[in-house]
Amino acid sequence: MSRSLTATTVIVALALLACKMGQNETKQEAAPVPTPVAAPVPTPEPVKEEPITDFRGKYVTSYGVASCTQVKRNVNCLYRGQAGSADCKVTDDDELDCTWEEDGEGSGLAHLKRKDNGDLTGTWGFGESKKNGGQWYFKKKADE
Repeated sequence: MSRSLTATTVIVALALLACKMGQNETKQEAAPVPTPVAAPVPTPEPVKEEPITDFRGKYVTSYGVASCTQVKRNVNCLYRGQAGSADCKVTDDDELDCTWEEDGEGSGLAHLKRKDNGDLTGTWGFGESKKNGGQWYFKKKADE
């Protein structure tokens, strides 16, 4: 009986070994999945802003001293001790289209053009007119 037991033990051991080897042969390791690489995002070209004429500063007008500030194409001028204001947009390179308002005096439109020396000249009007009020001069004061 010992031979048959030894033979049986050997057969069982070989069978188990064969099963284990068969499992290893059928069990294939999955191929590594490549990590996706994001396509490079192109850097957009910076938007080049056109230079804008600088209208900031103090001016002497027939209505007193005007103080003008500017943010990009928006220009605001206060005059008559801040009782008058002109809100303007830069048009073309050296021109302003404005709406003006004065406490108790009315409101209207204006068109001003910057001269080479920095002065502004143009016209103003009541209501929807840019001209029916007359000439408007802004003499640039030297920087203080």
